[in-house]
Amino acid sequence: MVLIFQPAEEGLSGAKKMREEGALKNVEAIFGIHLSARIPFGKAASRAGSFLAGAGVFEAVITGKGGHAAIPQHTIDPVVAASSIVLSLQQLVSRETDPLDSKVSFFTL
Repeated sequence: MVLIFQPAEEGLSGAKKMREEGALKNVEAIFGIHLSARIPFGKAASRAGSFLAGAGVFEAVITGKGGHAAIPQHTIDPVVAASSIVLSLQQLVSRETDPLDSKVSFFTL
């Protein structure tokens, strides 16, 4: 048995570097574990389903059509569209998931 410890696992680059350096050659299985101060020393814990944090990135391009405030029905306002998207994404966390399950949402515009 060989133990390997992945550097930079939160930044999504550690495993790639390990693969490039050959650390994963002849590997039959990989098991991952996170440490937690809530679990007593020498104990391990798990539960069904996912837990802890994951990261995902996507980019959305929102385009619109300008116009005049006197005829807003002829415009496609990207600010209103972007605001609606941010609110909808936040509601996935705040209204669609169990408040006792850990969730994080982070958006940049």
